[in-house]
Amino acid sequence: MIAWWVWVLIWFGLVLLLLGTLAYFVWRLVKRFFVLLEDAEQLMSKTELLDSATGADDPRPLNAILEDSAEVRRGFHARMDRRANRKHARRQARIQRAKMITTADIDLKEWPT
Repeated sequence: MIAWWVWVLIWFGLVLLLLGTLAYFVWRLVKRFFVLLEDAEQLMSKTELLDSATGADDPRPLNAILEDSAEVRRGFHARMDRRANRKHARRQARIQRAKMITTADIDLKEWPT
């Protein structure tokens, strides 16, 4: 039969092992949290850069629950018009680039012999 003090030592060791394991997992979680904060900070700086480069004149629509429906509709149509204009400009640029590619003068090129 095992003496009572051996059981106390076994349980003391198990509790220490449990506390050590918990401390290890908490430490890993804290380290990952700080890495996540750094990544979020980098992401925010990149999104600020992209927002300033793509045009800050087209802000995201706000919650329209308390707004007047005519004002919301007007803002929606204005955003859709700006979007259509950007889409049309991109399409025209693609067409212009395609015309430049397809109308290149082949006779002036030197071909390998």
